[in-house]
Amino acid sequence: MATTAQRLAEYEELYRQAQQYDPNKFQNDFEKEYNEAVNYNKDLIDQQSSALGELQTVAPTLREKYMNTLISDPTAQMALIAQARQAPITQWSTASNLLNARGQRYQDILGKALGAYQTSANQANMAAENAWRLYQDALQQDQFNRQLAASRAAAARQEGINLADLLSLAGQRGGNGGEGKKPVDVQEARYNQYKEMGYTDEEAYTYATKGIPEDRPVTSEKGGVVGLLGKIWGRPLDWASKVLYGYTGPNRYSSQKKKK
Repeated sequence: MATTAQRLAEYEELYRQAQQYDPNKFQNDFEKEYNEAVNYNKDLIDQQSSALGELQTVAPTLREKYMNTLISDPTAQMALIAQARQAPITQWSTASNLLNARGQRYQDILGKALGAYQTSANQANMAAENAWRLYQDALQQDQFNRQLAASRAAAARQEGINLADLLSLAGQRGGNGGEGKKPVDVQEARYNQYKEMGYTDEEAYTYATKGIPEDRPVTSEKGGVVGLLGKIWGRPLDWASKVLYGYTGPNRYSSQKKKK
């Protein structure tokens, strides 16, 4: 399928070709070529001129001739002069008729040639108009494609935002003990809890990753981080103690009970 740029280039070329048609110029050029071909009717024009000149000299020439002859009757002279005038008149008339016939033939030839030329000009204009419509269609298609791509991109962004909201909501439900619980990073939870209790970054990181020494129990004004995590995760106190202190053996509280 042709691109928009190709459609535009095709239209510009066809439009340039259509603009080259000029019926008036064609007619002038055709007339010039035709006249050159028939030598501008010089033969018939010369024949007309010769006949007209002869016609004009018939009467005085014959009158001068008849003055020294026995034909002295004016009526007889006029009849003879009229008879002698017929030949040049016939020649002039014949040349005129040929010129008229040649002119009519030229008009017929010109009409046919001009008609064919005009047909070609119309076809060129129609081709340019069709190319222009195809170019406009290509522009509209490009605009539609851009709008469609923009709509899809906007929909994808919105879908991503909605997905992020759903994941965030799922994480919140998971933290509250609801459905679709989000996996909890235990070390991160420890670190955040220690920071809330006022420990430094270094202490919170150490306690969260390496455990708490026996001589430094963790306490909180809220009743201790063990009780707090036990409430958040909904787990027994022994489990929270194992998570916080990284202790995998017997529960420290049960051990204290045994010592008592």
